[in-house]
Amino acid sequence: MLNISNRDAGGVMVFALEGQIDGGPKSQRIHEMIKEEIEEGKKKFVLNLKDIKWLNSLGAGVLIAAYASAKREEASVKLTNISDRVGLVLRTCGLIPEVFEVFENEEDALASF
Repeated sequence: MLNISNRDAGGVMVFALEGQIDGGPKSQRIHEMIKEEIEEGKKKFVLNLKDIKWLNSLGAGVLIAAYASAKREEASVKLTNISDRVGLVLRTCGLIPEVFEVFENEEDALASF
């Protein structure tokens, strides 16, 4: 199960994710929501993974798809508050630090824009 909430933080869309990202329909919603925001002209995104307890390679694929959609539109997706467990999966998949910029907390991620 995955819960997603989003808010505008001074022109940066922050997506607070809670639960697990497993590549299922609920996880696909991350990608869909980012595409919807891009269509509305948004270009800056932070995914706050503080409350993500579990992520598998299919979930990593969802994050890659969101990143690719953003990159095509010259938008940025950054990650924050990654647990050791989630970080291990993202490193194993070659996503950090090669693809995503990662920040220790949301404030640093927002300031990076």
